[in-house]
Amino acid sequence: MGADSQKKTIPCSKTTELIDAAMSATKRSPSPPTCNTFPTLSQLHDELASSDSTLDAKQFQKALSNCSDLAHDAEVDKKLKEIGSQTPILPSEIGTDFNFKRDIVWKNVIGFAALHICGWIGLHLAFWQYCDWRTTLYTAWLMYMSGQGVTMGAHRLWAHKAFKAKLWLRILLLWLHTLAGQNCLYVWVRDHRQHHKFSDTDADPHNANRGFFFSHVGWLLSRKHPKVIEYGKKIDMSDLEADPWIVFQKDHYKVLYTIFALFGPTAIPVVCWGENPWYALFVAFFLRTVLSLNATWSVNSAAHMFGIRSYDRTIWPVESMFVSFMTVGEGWHNYHHAFPWDYRASEYGTPLNLTGTLIDLLAKYGQIWDRKTATPNMVKNRVLRTGDKSHHTYGTDEGRQAFTTLFGIWRHPSNPTYNSIHTPKPKIIQSDGYALGEEELKKSEMDDEVLQREAEEMLRRQQEEESQKTEANKIYSRLSQYIKEGPRTLENGGKSQLNIDGNENVIKRKTVTSK
Repeated sequence: MGADSQKKTIPCSKTTELIDAAMSATKRSPSPPTCNTFPTLSQLHDELASSDSTLDAKQFQKALSNCSDLAHDAEVDKKLKEIGSQTPILPSEIGTDFNFKRDIVWKNVIGFAALHICGWIGLHLAFWQYCDWRTTLYTAWLMYMSGQGVTMGAHRLWAHKAFKAKLWLRILLLWLHTLAGQNCLYVWVRDHRQHHKFSDTDADPHNANRGFFFSHVGWLLSRKHPKVIEYGKKIDMSDLEADPWIVFQKDHYKVLYTIFALFGPTAIPVVCWGENPWYALFVAFFLRTVLSLNATWSVNSAAHMFGIRSYDRTIWPVESMFVSFMTVGEGWHNYHHAFPWDYRASEYGTPLNLTGTLIDLLAKYGQIWDRKTATPNMVKNRVLRTGDKSHHTYGTDEGRQAFTTLFGIWRHPSNPTYNSIHTPKPKIIQSDGYALGEEELKKSEMDDEVLQREAEEMLRRQQEEESQKTEANKIYSRLSQYIKEGPRTLENGGKSQLNIDGNENVIKRKTVTSK
């Protein structure tokens, strides 16, 4: 459900032999099986024949026979990146080609560099109070309002269709999105839907597998991967194409941007309280734009790398309190990718979600309705099935402590470097991608009774495992204490001896009177 998908990796210690054998084919070959599966010669022959491969079945099985032990994670990661595009990927699948080289678009590099220099000048003017304090306060207000045009409007309303809104609110959010200056709404929504549909593959515009810088801003400084262009055409945009307001913004975006994002915000401080026009330009436009862009980009970069994965440990998106603070609620990203249609973009009760609070407030007065959410059993089932055991309710103490921070200090979720010790592997997914809405889920993923039964069974098993670990830790602790103390003479003349009761699987200490 949501971002749930079966990952395909090559977790074998003899990966090299397996790949060399598979790559001897001149045509595509089937995806390599895991080392726990050994198909028969007839099965291999049929599978290879159906895929039109020239690879000999005996040769393939011989390579598989060397595949016995699981490799260490580091070895698997290294091999996955090494083989890159050589991995046998069927036409119905998509992954990440680590050998792909990107072409830099230098005019974009120069443009964004100049924008950030101007933003830095604006920050200097605001911080040292060269400009009027009202200009700084006004700029902060503009950032919040335009941010709602992105988070509530472009993201939750239009990209995910997570709720419905009155016409006046839709027009307001469209204007606020124009004020934010993050391209026209149509392109923004298309890129975001594509990001969710093919998350962290070559069809994802800002694939996190390519590193922090690329997913933050590098994807805007280089030409698109051919898969981004190819799969972008498959995104259903019929709902936006049928909206005349969105089509109008798309057709006249440059003019609207110039009026509402550049001239309007700059003119108001000059007209209303006599601000220096240059100060107004650098603070109310350049500084605001740079801060807003980097806050939005942090959802693509930091919220895909630094945090925990309470709902799905197999995907890159994380739960980041720091990013949620910066983006008024968009940093609870692991949950959001698990359940992208949920209007809250986080589990109920999660803090720092001002956008979700505002949606609830507007819904109270009838301006918003049909808010979509994931059911409690959906969440519970997903947490127990694929989570990293860090969940506040259904996790474990060990799982909640499985994180690191820079230099081991400030061990709190608000730390930007707060990060899970579990790192997902690169994925190969089906070309139809992940589910964007409830309508794309299987019936079994929507059946609340089935989900509840599965969740209860997984919770029971988890509790049994925890009980066994606790008992084993007690035994280990007592055994360690005994070894440390040794059979020294006790005060009453007896000796300390180790006695293991095999039936109860516990360790006891008793005093034996010395003769």
